[in-house]
Amino acid sequence: SLNADVVFDVNKFSLSLFSNFPNLTAEMRDFGVFNREPFAGEYLFAADALRVEVNLKDVLFGDQLRIKGLTLVQPLINVLVLEDGRANYDIAIPSDEAVEESSEPTQFSFGIDHWQIIDGDIVYDDRSLPFKLTLKSVNHSGSGDFTQDVFDLKTKTTADTLTVAYDGVEYISNKRAMIDAIISISEDYTKYTFKENQAWVNDFALSFDGWFKMNEADYGMDISFSSPENTFKSLLSLVPGMYSESFINIKTDGELKFSGFVKGTYSDTQMPAFQVNLNVHDAMFQYPDLPTPVNN
Repeated sequence: SLNADVVFDVNKFSLSLFSNFPNLTAEMRDFGVFNREPFAGEYLFAADALRVEVNLKDVLFGDQLRIKGLTLVQPLINVLVLEDGRANYDIAIPSDEAVEESSEPTQFSFGIDHWQIIDGDIVYDDRSLPFKLTLKSVNHSGSGDFTQDVFDLKTKTTADTLTVAYDGVEYISNKRAMIDAIISISEDYTKYTFKENQAWVNDFALSFDGWFKMNEADYGMDISFSSPENTFKSLLSLVPGMYSESFINIKTDGELKFSGFVKGTYSDTQMPAFQVNLNVHDAMFQYPDLPTPVNN
């Protein structure tokens, strides 16, 4: 059913009741999904291990399969989109058989308690934009009850290296990144409300408020952002090459204010309104080995 090669070794599949008793743990080691033409030779996904914990009682007697835990160990995720829009994740082969719709509601439901990614690498390379995002040494954890109509999604993500490029220009180069987020999910998983969210790129911090909604033909949004307590030194940490072991010894002074919003509708014919405010006042910096600072 896939226009791709799924590679695994059946001898590296295991089941255990003892590691997370009374949950049943299934583990698959050393497996991946590899593309065919026009992406031949590229991997879409690979991982050292995938672990799934399920409640044994649900498996034997329940009408709901609740995954207690899902863990990916050292995954490699590689998303590619060509200039003409063809994407390497579009690997499902369409079925010729008509699907009969049943009027009977299903009694089976699916839930997951928590999940995590350990030391993963992620690449998103969209050449139709052209935009490229690279994350290395990603560690992520999350929890949320997807069996509920309205629930809070709690996540924490760190990346040792973040690089963002657009049209061949790197705007963020090899920076550390971290995001703590609590997002309320509602309206059949189409509306995402930011409740408690803060992100850091190196020493530069941002907080978010508002909501984002996926509609049938467009995207609605009302999001505001600001820097809660940034000094000029935190902004300086975003400059390519500036963040190094000697950065902590740089003398700085000055005030920084950063805020903005994105509000409205995004579609093929519309763009949301947006505003970005950046104010630096009475700033200076001086390297330890230089005799004079850079002022004003």
